[in-house]
Amino acid sequence: MNNSSQQPGRSSPSRIDLHPRDPGYYYDPHVEAGLHGKIKLSPRVEHHCKCGGKTPYQIFENPDVEPVWCPCRSYQTKIRQINRFIVESGIPAPFRYKFIDDFHESYDGKPIPGADQLKQHLRTLTEKARSREASSQPNASTDSVPPLRGYFLWGKPGAGKTYFSYIALNELIFYSVRPGKFISLSKEFFQTLRFAIEEKSPLHGQSETYINILCKVPFLVIDDFGVQRNTEWELEMLYNLVDTRYANRRFTMITTNQDIESIKDLADGRLYSRFLEMCYTIHIQAPDYREHFKKEYEI
Repeated sequence: MNNSSQQPGRSSPSRIDLHPRDPGYYYDPHVEAGLHGKIKLSPRVEHHCKCGGKTPYQIFENPDVEPVWCPCRSYQTKIRQINRFIVESGIPAPFRYKFIDDFHESYDGKPIPGADQLKQHLRTLTEKARSREASSQPNASTDSVPPLRGYFLWGKPGAGKTYFSYIALNELIFYSVRPGKFISLSKEFFQTLRFAIEEKSPLHGQSETYINILCKVPFLVIDDFGVQRNTEWELEMLYNLVDTRYANRRFTMITTNQDIESIKDLADGRLYSRFLEMCYTIHIQAPDYREHFKKEYEI
């Protein structure tokens, strides 16, 4: 008898039919230890699991044949990848595993202008990211696939732009099972950038320097655009990063506290031109949350 279907590394005969909106896993926000909850198998996958969730996720159906992979294995693999991508994303620990329901549409009992539309934008975006990943084929060209359009969020400090960017990056990683990075344009960022390209740096000459990683990662958030000193070198580095991502159709999200008029002429207008082509430009007009919390603390 041919037992090739029972060899390790091959799928179990059982197939799991999931609801279109069920990726096979979900986030349980209940915290048992630490800061976060846990990503778990969805009930449908859990029902089909025969290994008890134990690595290496194999089923020994008969002592006389080789084991087969449990139906839960591919979903367990995705969960491990998601956890790793979120930890390595650069999102500060308190804001990891924050999702769309954590972004509120009202503040102090009053609706935030545009918050409901922004959340709907994000729901559509994450569904597109998930659909693209589910339908993608190895080595397939992306030329025929419309790029995921990013966001350029501008408004006063404390309006929730950075918090929304954390949520967007968590959502995209969670549903697409692809990596993303969060960077803030601080003095430390440009110091790291210089370190990556200096000849004496341990990173120099490696196949992927820091800037190359940022150019290639599927999802990138550039927070606090406008705090840079706008030296010729800094602006050129930013333009090269943005232009490379634009050319390769990669999702990019930018937040800034600057008035949009003040950044139009940076790098001879080249940066702003790319932002317009890559992103939805959205003015966030929410109140300053930090000021509210400061008053509560003082009281």
